[in-house]
Amino acid sequence: MLLVMVWAGAARADYRDSVSALRIGLVETHVAAADPIKLEAIRLAFANTLGIPVEIIKLGSYAALIDAHASGRVGYAIHSARSFAATEAACGCVRAFRSPVAADGSTGFRSVLVARDSVNKPVAELKVGYSNEASVSGWQIPNQAMSAGSLEQPNLVRGGGVSAVIDLYQSGKIDGFFAWLPDVPGDAGSDLKHLFGGWNQPVISAADPLRIIWSSQRIPYGPHAVHRSMPEDLVDALGVFLDEMALKAPGLLDIFEPAYGGGYVIPDPEDYRNIRGLVEALSDRQSASRIP
Repeated sequence: MLLVMVWAGAARADYRDSVSALRIGLVETHVAAADPIKLEAIRLAFANTLGIPVEIIKLGSYAALIDAHASGRVGYAIHSARSFAATEAACGCVRAFRSPVAADGSTGFRSVLVARDSVNKPVAELKVGYSNEASVSGWQIPNQAMSAGSLEQPNLVRGGGVSAVIDLYQSGKIDGFFAWLPDVPGDAGSDLKHLFGGWNQPVISAADPLRIIWSSQRIPYGPHAVHRSMPEDLVDALGVFLDEMALKAPGLLDIFEPAYGGGYVIPDPEDYRNIRGLVEALSDRQSASRIP
């Protein structure tokens, strides 16, 4: 009889017995972070679903988020693709369990080099605009490709921002520019109407026609990730909650994932490998800057 009671108690044991609270980390630039009412709605939804206390930790930057997640101060975090790759590289202690899907069905993006269709020059002879060095799609990914030799280096023109780059193209001062296209599973992804996610399309289409010269590999959107110390059944419960959010709580999805409206997918463990080179390059530059 005692053995049966012990077995029954073990069968009922779950993450509620070992996790006193779930701490969710997100950066202050997240749309919901500035609105206490929205943050409380998110916190309550997670707490009621999971049956444990939930605390939302706002971090001032992705660097702070990386540190908080790698150290285990937060168990669950909403990352950019690059911050997740940096956290994984720092500790090997996190894993992506869901990634968002945009309203257009895309699960990531590709960096592209587009050029005036009427211009037939080698890439090395093109005048190509880019926004600024902080742009992942507009500079960092193309720069990595140029450094690796998989893309010839054109004559580069710094615009300072996307609008400025488009102005340079319209005025004929550059032959093309670096941009990004959403990556939709099963789609060829070459429709230039979706350049920059369709942003400012009337202005772009009013200029000379473009063609794609070069495309990067797919970069997935930033994932929802957990610390590897988190119990598997808690991760499963979180996954189910996110999967059902679009149908059961669409209003909450709008608050929690304002940039995406297509729900979530389970990412492949290697989905973020294409961003690791950027993290390594950044680490190398930071190390070099500390050398006297």
